[in-house]
Amino acid sequence: MRFTDGWWHRSILRWVNDGFHLYGLAHRKTDCRLAKMKKHLFVVCAALVVLLCLSSGAKADLGPKPTVDIDLVYNHQKIADTSFGAKMLGCYDQELVQNEIEQDQDTVAQLRISRFDADAQCYWQPAPMAWGGSCSESHCQFSYFPPSEFRLAVYIPSLDKTFVTDKITRENFASRYRVELSADGSATINETTSLWASIRIPDFVGAFLLTIFFEMLVTWIFVTAQKLPRKKILLYVLGANVLSLPAVWFLFPLIDLPELIVIAIFELFAVLFETYFIYHFCKQMLSFKQTLLLSALNNFVSLFAGGAVFVGVMFF
Repeated sequence: MRFTDGWWHRSILRWVNDGFHLYGLAHRKTDCRLAKMKKHLFVVCAALVVLLCLSSGAKADLGPKPTVDIDLVYNHQKIADTSFGAKMLGCYDQELVQNEIEQDQDTVAQLRISRFDADAQCYWQPAPMAWGGSCSESHCQFSYFPPSEFRLAVYIPSLDKTFVTDKITRENFASRYRVELSADGSATINETTSLWASIRIPDFVGAFLLTIFFEMLVTWIFVTAQKLPRKKILLYVLGANVLSLPAVWFLFPLIDLPELIVIAIFELFAVLFETYFIYHFCKQMLSFKQTLLLSALNNFVSLFAGGAVFVGVMFF
């Protein structure tokens, strides 16, 4: 009997046909899932565009950024100039930021300062990561990464004079100062930060709501794509954020380390804490790897989407 005759031949053909049929079904299911994922990604991108257009200052869990508000007077009167310039000065090695000072075409020459401090063996120069300095109505504001110890340099165009204060230490995350400029060229600076401003509740509420929006959206897409129970997982993701965000906002900024290191620490904390919290309550629905992936995605999206909102608010 030949191999092509009988039930062996028919069985092999049936297995091959069944295999191709299952392969086709798998591909159709994959294509369907990809189509759904594309639709969800479109929704995410559209939401980001809307937030960039409408946001008024919340930074999501990019993390809180220090702010410095400075009120200025000249001879005990408001400064007459409708606009003037200022720079926060930090003490650096000269070679560290000299190139940045020379390349900063937006800063007037009078504020491109480099003064040697013999006691500290460093140079007082414009802080490269302190955003701001376009002042108006006797007020200046700085943000992003202002130095923890600084001097303020102020240039008043109508007087054609530059004033530099003594150094002062920034102890609060949201700080406010009063600078008094005198006709003799001297300048004094004193802190006037209120307790309410140092707590920064309004900023926290805005950042909390924006973070929740991003992480709920990402979680909804994730559980929908994985065909997991939505309500319970969404509930515990919300609970994890309610517990972790206050620590990120009010405890981690107290760590006396460079800001970039602090950001890395609190992002790692957020991912690990949320992973273990969600997994503890959802282990029957999510594996540990799935939970870790979800937490990492949530924090990645809120970090960079919040950064996009922050940059949009600062510059647009």
